[in-house]
Amino acid sequence: MRRIFTTYPYFLPAEPEPFVQLFREHGTLRVVNKGEVLKRGGESQRLFFLEDGLCAYCAAEALDHRPYILSIVLPGRVMGDMTASIRTRCNVYTRALKKSRVLSIPPEVLALAIEERPEYAKLEIRNVIAKEESLLEGMAANFLRPPQERVVIYAKSLCRITGTLPREDGWHALPLELPVSTIGELVNLNRVSVSRILSRWIQMGEVRREGRTLLFSECLFASVDDWIENRAPQHPLP
Repeated sequence: MRRIFTTYPYFLPAEPEPFVQLFREHGTLRVVNKGEVLKRGGESQRLFFLEDGLCAYCAAEALDHRPYILSIVLPGRVMGDMTASIRTRCNVYTRALKKSRVLSIPPEVLALAIEERPEYAKLEIRNVIAKEESLLEGMAANFLRPPQERVVIYAKSLCRITGTLPREDGWHALPLELPVSTIGELVNLNRVSVSRILSRWIQMGEVRREGRTLLFSECLFASVDDWIENRAPQHPLP
């Protein structure tokens, strides 16, 4: 699953608690609808904390060509800090995948907190590096891994980053329900390819559906190598 770093691909790591409190003390609540763009590529710094819902960082080309998601943003994450903390810009769009609630603060609030408290600076450096590593792991997976592995890596990363343990029967229930088209945007596949991969595994008994929830077998999770926890898989990916 991971090839280079210790962070998981496709999903940004959770925010350090001091920054969460900063947003809750100084933030202004805003409700964003599904599909709404919070920040357009190249715009000046803006800072958001996702209280609930779901957002994504999207490549700029996604608005005019084939959609491509760089990373899914789960609740408990700050959006925009990778540029605002060093007062720069990047050509990435931040889009709501579901109706969401965010807290917004001026970038100066974060900058002042970092300047006044050296321990915040260390936390922010470590936090931004972890986020960049996660983005790079996702790009590496989409560049180096075959399509079937990417779909398993999406599922396994989601369970790991959310702390979702396997059920008593050994199945891994994904805690997030995403359309196959959105999964495809994340793992650089089209909707048809993702549907075919899942349908094949359902026929083989390696994936199940319970309502809208997807469940992956332990066999699938154990079939993808990871340089930390699974260097040599015991069997090939079905």
